[in-house]
Amino acid sequence: MQVITSKDNPNVKRIVKLTRRDQAKKEGLIYLEGTRLCEEALSSGLTPVEVIVSESRTGWAATFTPGIEPLVLSENVFTKISQTVNPQGVAIVIKEPESADDFPSKGDGKDVYVVLENTQDPGNLGTIIRMADAFGLTAVIVSPTTCDPYNDKVIRATMGSIWHIPVVRKTMDECFAFFNGNGIETVATHLKGNDLGSGDLKLPCAYFIGNEGDGLTDATTGKCGKLIRIPMKGRAESLNAAVAASVIGYELSKLI
Repeated sequence: MQVITSKDNPNVKRIVKLTRRDQAKKEGLIYLEGTRLCEEALSSGLTPVEVIVSESRTGWAATFTPGIEPLVLSENVFTKISQTVNPQGVAIVIKEPESADDFPSKGDGKDVYVVLENTQDPGNLGTIIRMADAFGLTAVIVSPTTCDPYNDKVIRATMGSIWHIPVVRKTMDECFAFFNGNGIETVATHLKGNDLGSGDLKLPCAYFIGNEGDGLTDATTGKCGKLIRIPMKGRAESLNAAVAASVIGYELSKLI
């Protein structure tokens, strides 16, 4: 077993580049580090194109990625290239899933889509993906101005759900063309909308969540066929984007 002990090794330099999301994205790859993050991806059926472990974690590689020769680094080198505070000595590189050209559909007339327009916070996006997976939604649709769904912080926030539910990047025009053309109700949150839970929602349905600070654009709100609001009894003026998406998602999941 060869153990790489220098950070200047060409293979180490190549991996260091992939730890930067912008570089990995150019190559159509995703760098994952940490035992749980890697095992979640592997248990979801993803096959790594590369496995990187510290010298003390070669047993992990033998167990979870048999048949793939790992790149073995000394503890010191792995720590130096690690993107985490407490390195666990485990990392994999996988191919970035291809975004679907078409909108996914379950084919039973009970599709629910959550559409994100210009959502910027990785934690919010990750939480929404996790929620959509938990409640059995059809897909998460993200606008071109929404943050990268394969950002490290997003992936961690999804707790593995990123691999279980389609995440598709589409423009708002593409969304409305598809939803309106297929009889899918479009819903936006608005202070003048009907209370969520009043029984007027139906499937199939797509609901829109906007930017954390500015909400949905007026153009998107104006194109939605129905407006709803989440009734609040306290003094808070609004809800966090991920919380609002989850409340609506749970309500719609009752109809699935």
